[in-house]
Amino acid sequence: MIKYLKPLLIIGAATLIAFVLYILGQVSPLPVEEPAPPDVNVQILIPIDYEVKIKSTGTTTPITQTILTSEVGGEVIYRSKKFSEGSSVIIGEILAKIDDTDLQLQYKNALLQLASAEVQFAVQQAEAEIAQEAWKQVGEGAAQDLMAKKPQLKQAKAALEVAKAQVQSAEKKLNKTEITAPYTGRIKNINIDLGSTILPGQPVGSMYTSNEIEVTLSIKDSDLRFLDIPMDGRKLNPDQKSLVVIKSLYKGEMQEWSGNLERVDGVIDPMTRMIKLIANFKNNFIEDTKPILPIGLFVEAEVSGKRLIDVFMIPNTALTPNGELLVVNQDNTLEIRKVKIITKMKDHIIVKKEMKAGERVVVSKLSIATNGMLVNPRYQ
Repeated sequence: MIKYLKPLLIIGAATLIAFVLYILGQVSPLPVEEPAPPDVNVQILIPIDYEVKIKSTGTTTPITQTILTSEVGGEVIYRSKKFSEGSSVIIGEILAKIDDTDLQLQYKNALLQLASAEVQFAVQQAEAEIAQEAWKQVGEGAAQDLMAKKPQLKQAKAALEVAKAQVQSAEKKLNKTEITAPYTGRIKNINIDLGSTILPGQPVGSMYTSNEIEVTLSIKDSDLRFLDIPMDGRKLNPDQKSLVVIKSLYKGEMQEWSGNLERVDGVIDPMTRMIKLIANFKNNFIEDTKPILPIGLFVEAEVSGKRLIDVFMIPNTALTPNGELLVVNQDNTLEIRKVKIITKMKDHIIVKKEMKAGERVVVSKLSIATNGMLVNPRYQ
């Protein structure tokens, strides 16, 4: 019995399996959903006019610094209270005096020598005239030089000129016993005190101008294209003097001063490719309500450059790692576009030629971006 049932069971199982496979074959597979296009933030490009700002840093320095020296030596018998570090002085103000006793004696001796030379010259001149008259009485023709006392007169005249020069020299030295301010400014340091003895040419202190300040700014040589300035070191014409604004934390507050670009150094550093600009700032001690710009202050500077016409300002976030932009076409597909950046700021870039007004640029990050890729633009 079992012998006959076994084949029947095999046939039945095979029939069941065939039926199940038939039923499964009639069931439709589940549809595969297409992934939704990724959302992207876009910016519509609008042309603008943009004035380039070139950033740099520097330290304020005086336009003129002078080491004060004494042309004569001697004991310091007077030192002005203003001849102190940080004091303001005006041009011609007496800062110190040197004992002039010996120089007074030299001056008086020079006057004495001058008087003697004048007398000697007058005597020789008179004798020469007498000799000329005597020759006319007894001689014929022109008198010889020696007979006319011309050599003696010439010698007396030369001695007179030397005596005059010695008086001028002694008088000049006497006047140099007063050390005066060569211009209006401030005292930087002093090297003498009352009673000290100095030698001719010895530095007694230093001072600087305080009404005009310079700041040297280093910029990339590529930024020169944004400045209309000559490269030969000449001072700029008024229409070439770009505005320079400097800022610094001073007296507990962020202060700002405005000046002008004065000239450019013609030497480019071969290592850094940087070039130096010199900006000028004026201190108005009477009318200006702003704090006086001090010497030695570290400042951040912004130089106004050329105005660029019909350019586009785009956030830095729009740049791909390869420095390209993603443009969303009318059909919402991506186009990867190479661009030339005119200038780059902290948060934005400026481009022009490769872009058109009204185009949409992706300003959000995409992990994957390919040409023709479908996206869902969202406007900022």
